[in-house]
Amino acid sequence: MGSLYNQIESKVTLSGERDPRRRHVRQTALSSLLDRKIDLQAFGLLMAISGAVDLVWIMSYPDYALKVFGATFSGWAGWMVKYQHPVIHVAIGIGFIKARLWALGVYLAYLALACTSEVVTQLVEGYHPLRTGLILVSLTVGAYLVARRHAFT
Repeated sequence: MGSLYNQIESKVTLSGERDPRRRHVRQTALSSLLDRKIDLQAFGLLMAISGAVDLVWIMSYPDYALKVFGATFSGWAGWMVKYQHPVIHVAIGIGFIKARLWALGVYLAYLALACTSEVVTQLVEGYHPLRTGLILVSLTVGAYLVARRHAFT
């Protein structure tokens, strides 16, 4: 009978509230995931996959001209503009998988450049709700990564 009483007591305190020890277990599990940098590694993997998909897209559509600050480029300049994105995505992805501080700096610089370019493109060509949503999501991810900056080495 004593063991049944201990089981009930461990789930509910005398005041009827949940046992605060259970909340500690949840916090410990989350802390463990954050300490192991699973979130940064997952983001790095997504960035690397994004770079690979970008590369396949560019190779599949060689006439595609990426807009940067509302302009498109042709010739070697257009080639450089297009192919820098997959390279940067893969480099950032590898850096995030290894949780390197340089990757955070490169990502934040890339984020600032990309968001500024997209805003200028929208001012030139007109408002686009999907692209605006992507800017907001990117800035939110950037804010999260800045909050997690202590996890980088």
